[in-house]
Amino acid sequence: MDPENPRFHGQKSFRVQPLPRPGGPLFDRRKRRSSSTAVAIELALTSAAARAKLDALLVVDDDGMLVARSRGSLDLSMLAAVTPIVGRGQAIPRIKRDGRALDLSVETIEIDGERFYVAALGGRYLERKRELDSGALAARRILA
Repeated sequence: MDPENPRFHGQKSFRVQPLPRPGGPLFDRRKRRSSSTAVAIELALTSAAARAKLDALLVVDDDGMLVARSRGSLDLSMLAAVTPIVGRGQAIPRIKRDGRALDLSVETIEIDGERFYVAALGGRYLERKRELDSGALAARRILA
């Protein structure tokens, strides 16, 4: 960038941060961490649900048993029971809470040969999809 060039006169220079060096310290965006698998997955799901303003984000096994969930006051046992059916495409979810319809998105993941379902309830589609993907990645990483 040439300071004599009139096109750049009065503008601050833009600096690009260098890429991390192999073996050097890395930036970790996670604010809270845990060495406990149960706490780690709950923190990851709760954070993802909060970012997208979801009612709930949960991980369910192939039998419909709740494995992990975001923090919240909702009883998710019935939702967990139908999540595999929705995930397999055998049902269309019609969920209401306080009289308003809520959308449910489900993604299938496999961990050590076992099938699990990550479900996101509520929120807007793009945010729900983004955080559903984030929750699925977290579940794969933490539960593997």
